[in-house]
Amino acid sequence: MSIFHKQSKQETIIYTIVWGVFFLAPLLEFIINYDPEHPFWIKNGLLDTWTHMLFFLVVFLIHNHILAPFLLRQKSVGKYIAGCVIVIALFQTAQCIHKPDHGKDHARNETSVDLKPPPPEGRPPIHRHDINMFILVFMMIGANLGVKYYCQNEEEKKYLAKLKEQSLKQELEYLRYQINPHFIMNTLNNIHALVDIDPDQAKDSIVDMSRMMRYLLYESDKQYVTLDNAVVFLKKYLNLMKLRYTDQVTVNLDVPEVSNCDIVLAPLVFIPFVENAFKHGVALNKPSIIDIGIEKKDGRLLFYCRNTKSNVKHEYGGVGLNNVTKRLELIYGSDYTLEIDDKDNTYSVRLDLPFRYPSDFQKTKDQGPKTKG
Repeated sequence: MSIFHKQSKQETIIYTIVWGVFFLAPLLEFIINYDPEHPFWIKNGLLDTWTHMLFFLVVFLIHNHILAPFLLRQKSVGKYIAGCVIVIALFQTAQCIHKPDHGKDHARNETSVDLKPPPPEGRPPIHRHDINMFILVFMMIGANLGVKYYCQNEEEKKYLAKLKEQSLKQELEYLRYQINPHFIMNTLNNIHALVDIDPDQAKDSIVDMSRMMRYLLYESDKQYVTLDNAVVFLKKYLNLMKLRYTDQVTVNLDVPEVSNCDIVLAPLVFIPFVENAFKHGVALNKPSIIDIGIEKKDGRLLFYCRNTKSNVKHEYGGVGLNNVTKRLELIYGSDYTLEIDDKDNTYSVRLDLPFRYPSDFQKTKDQGPKTKG
């Protein structure tokens, strides 16, 4: 395994541009200030500047690819600090050995006189140049860490966003597959009840169910369905449910004409509410009423479902309703409103969805849903 840290493309571009500017700046100054009378001095000065910049580059490469990963990935602060101290000490030593020759400056400017006494023998001189180089290398290390933290944070954001998107798709698939068996179970129970009462109607209901199964097979796996297909499916479902209950329940359906409508919505988003109305709203000893409606108003799609309550306790239930609530939150974010009004004798649901089209259906908000009840 390589000891070198693999950095992002964005980070590499930043470093390439910065170091390119640093190395080209002295060359640009050489071209602008070129003096034919002192060509060798300027040329030697350019090479000397590049030599000292190479020291900085070596320190940068060691810190960027070896030392910084100890801090950012392995979280080893001790190794990082020890490595930085060693690298900076070696850098300062190299700087002292290859310190610029000030005699050249004196040759160029005869009025300049160094009146400072030489340092004691055996003790290296301390110049402002050494302090400046130490500050510069320290700032370079800090800047390198800052860029690395920024790029790493951006990469983590992209990774988390991708992970969230994958998790969203998986959860939607899981919830959809929970809805389908729940719907099939209730429908088969209805057909079973019709077999002894009216075999012909049972046969017709099997045909209707096969058509709805075709819808579940080819449409519910999609991310969205058109509003007219959703309305057609809702009507077939109600017809099938009314075969079982006959005159026991009155179903009032109020939906707009939606032929060739390009508005789309999540598949099976209305069915769990209707299922819930039949399951908990049909009484055996008194007439029951279920009112269902869909309305298009001011760029919003309004769905309501009201039913009388049967006051019959059900041991199991609510799976479809819980799933559709999660799906609404995952798909529409905060751009929907679900109002549930549970009274003593009636139960009503009002769902407010935005108009969505195939081009913008996958856009969701980051905030939570607006649920009242």
